[in-house]
Amino acid sequence: MFDSIIKEFKKDDKIKLLTKGKYDTYIGITSTKVNGKSYDKAILFEISKTNKKRITSEFIELTYNYYKENNNCFPKRDWYETHKELSHEYKSRPCNYAVAQGLINKVLTSKNN
Repeated sequence: MFDSIIKEFKKDDKIKLLTKGKYDTYIGITSTKVNGKSYDKAILFEISKTNKKRITSEFIELTYNYYKENNNCFPKRDWYETHKELSHEYKSRPCNYAVAQGLINKVLTSKNN
């Protein structure tokens, strides 16, 4: 899914969030650290002109795996809070919950058109 996202999105594309009419802005590929662990594959996005965040490929991939395994339903927030690999990223970046869904939904919508 991560590879499909980076093919689908271009710099300054809008990432549609769960709240109607709300968007973040896709910037590009980057690396990041979460809880002292380095991730080479991440996406940089902009919440506002003064606030940029990152989401790891692992967060995206595990969210997408859950979606496929659970009748095309995304996980609830408590799944992230207790997830062995994702709880630290979710704790420091709770907005990634909505960003992951926005990125994945855009790719799925494009594939169906």
